[in-house]
Amino acid sequence: MTTYLRLIGVFAVLSVLGFGGGKGIIPEMHTDTVSTYHWVTNEQFTQFYTIGKLVPGPTTVFAALIGYTAAGPGGAAVAAAAMFVPAAILMFLATYWWRRFSQERLKAMVVGGLAPVIVGLVWSSVLSIGKGIPHTLAAFVIVGIIAALSLWTKVQAPLLILGAGVTGVFVLH
Repeated sequence: MTTYLRLIGVFAVLSVLGFGGGKGIIPEMHTDTVSTYHWVTNEQFTQFYTIGKLVPGPTTVFAALIGYTAAGPGGAAVAAAAMFVPAAILMFLATYWWRRFSQERLKAMVVGGLAPVIVGLVWSSVLSIGKGIPHTLAAFVIVGIIAALSLWTKVQAPLLILGAGVTGVFVLH
């Protein structure tokens, strides 16, 4: 029961902090699930994140995999519900408020003010996810190539992940 309550506590908080997309909460999710509660290892976290990127829907669906690792099928259900229900309720309320909000200038200020925060959170998530890669020259070269392709081309993330995975299988093993 304690693990279920901890899963709810961790993922419900992450759920409401995940404005601007799930990437912004990845560093805190990593800290909570790997360092604080030891539900998963660095490697598992990176693998689960990758699976979350490959399946349809929000990346944070991998919370269910963390919940499963921590507490089996019940843990998966609890983690998934805690990850999505609070955010869904907040989005419903925020959408209602946003539509009623008539000052377009203030809307633009809010969006403009949040943009740098989101960029910083996304780059912070890159560092957290990177903790799970093998620390070899070949792995760092693959990461560098994928980072460059993601920044300077329009290749979709799932294709980059697939390409990096296939390359990693042949180069790293």
